[in-house]
Amino acid sequence: ITKEEFNERLSALKEVIPEYNTNDPQAKRLVLDELVRQQLLVLDAEQRGVANNKDIKAAVEEFRRTLIVREVATKLTEGVAVTEEEARQFYEEQKDILKEPEQWRVREIVVETQIKANELLVDILKGKDFAEAAKQHSVSASADQGGDLGFLQEEPFPEMVDELLKLKESDISPVFKGPDGFYIIKLDEIKGGAQIPYEQIKNDIIQNRTIIKQQQAILDYIKKLEETINVQINEDLLQ
Repeated sequence: ITKEEFNERLSALKEVIPEYNTNDPQAKRLVLDELVRQQLLVLDAEQRGVANNKDIKAAVEEFRRTLIVREVATKLTEGVAVTEEEARQFYEEQKDILKEPEQWRVREIVVETQIKANELLVDILKGKDFAEAAKQHSVSASADQGGDLGFLQEEPFPEMVDELLKLKESDISPVFKGPDGFYIIKLDEIKGGAQIPYEQIKNDIIQNRTIIKQQQAILDYIKKLEETINVQINEDLLQ
């Protein structure tokens, strides 16, 4: 075990455990003892032919290939990064989706039949209080709270989502079928949905777009290799 190999192992250990004191002689001795024990087992395994095991050879080869590909990818992406100008352009192009998520505060009435739901909807549109109607007639667990589901923490079932997307604050939906019967919902309040300031997400945009740009650089290089190296695939063996 050379001094260089030993120091490299200490440096790797320090990266994993920053608080490890690699200057302490006793700590160094523990690392060295571990390396010696490891090397003894390797030498013994090689002498007994264990190193020629098919699975071990395959694992070593796979590890070698992984290291090579990682090194090539590092060199290909060196200097490939998204500029702040590119990040700003992406932000301007994607403004419509770079917003805070909307939250909906919803009330519901759930009844067993469509006829009953239609009657209640008519009463509500005539002026009956939605919360009172929910308390009196809804069969859902939210009935005691006037049908109040609060701000939805999870995305509701698809039919409710379809109706919610059509509503503005204080709007009431038509009757629709859901998992527990026939529903009427009221959108009490919408919060969120504001534009996220550029400075707040600039670093995230640069980081994410840089990863995409680097991936594309690797894919472009692979495409060039495919044009110069003859790759033959036996399609029959894939069947």
